[in-house]
Amino acid sequence: MGELKPQRKAGRPVGSGGAAHITQRLRKEIYSALDICKKNGHPLDKLLAEQIQIDAAGTLSKLSKFVPQEVSLGGEGSAFALALGEVAARIADSLPEREPDDTQLIDITPEKPDD
Repeated sequence: MGELKPQRKAGRPVGSGGAAHITQRLRKEIYSALDICKKNGHPLDKLLAEQIQIDAAGTLSKLSKFVPQEVSLGGEGSAFALALGEVAARIADSLPEREPDDTQLIDITPEKPDD
């Protein structure tokens, strides 16, 4: 019996197809276009703000595809989740007892005016 040789997968290697090259080129051109807009006094943030003012629902709908839909803090054991739980417990302990319908305002003015 001969040695078993690993067989190569059929087709092109991942990332070497025509679509990958088009995507890379398109990204490069978009970055160049944004640089030109910035040099002409129209940075991306201004362009987005103008578009949101014109059509808020449509613009935000299109932009939503590029931002995370859901953020998960992950598991009970993560350090961040434990820290948030501890902060919540300390806040709850420091609040005075109140009636369920009573609302309490939190003063957020800084102690020093320079803050």
